[in-house]
Amino acid sequence: KVRRVTTGERVIHWATAIAFVALAVSGLVILFGKNVLLPLIGYTLFSWLATLAKNLHNFVGPIFSVALLVFIVLFVKDNIPKGYDGQWLAKFGGMLDRSGKSHVPSGKFNAGEKVLFWLLVCVLGVLLVLSGYVLLFPNFDQTRSTMQIANIVHIGAALLAIAMACFHIYLGTVGMRGAFDAMRYGYVDEAWAKEHHEYWYNDVVAGKL
Repeated sequence: KVRRVTTGERVIHWATAIAFVALAVSGLVILFGKNVLLPLIGYTLFSWLATLAKNLHNFVGPIFSVALLVFIVLFVKDNIPKGYDGQWLAKFGGMLDRSGKSHVPSGKFNAGEKVLFWLLVCVLGVLLVLSGYVLLFPNFDQTRSTMQIANIVHIGAALLAIAMACFHIYLGTVGMRGAFDAMRYGYVDEAWAKEHHEYWYNDVVAGKL
């Protein structure tokens, strides 16, 4: 077994992930509930559910913003683009090869994971936090137009972030065998590490990490 992530990295990953899922589910209820859920479950149950979603969204939001900041600080150094990332992107990591024999070497995180980090975490995540605070605290003299713009930005960023997160969850569980072990146990199989992240594995073996 090879240690892939520290206990602290696992804790902040799951804290951010759980907060994100809570915000995604409650946000979807707030956004689509009136048109989708209300006709199905009726006014009484929907009123209870909508109130729960609003309170959950409002209180988990600030927790997510802190977790997101710590997440960025912990993982940014391993997500700096490298020259070999272009080769991975050109072949999409070999995932389109049905034979499964054309895995492309990568560092600790491959180019796809780095794209996800910069777009989902650093761009969409920060947009969600900033627009969310504008909406959550309307007592700082925001104009009506500012609130409307923040609402549109928040919804757009949220829908894109949810779609990308679903893709990440799929690849991190059933889409790539062995990937889930890293965030569950902190360790991965040595053969898996060499196959999927060869440059990082070589650095680990050489004692550079």
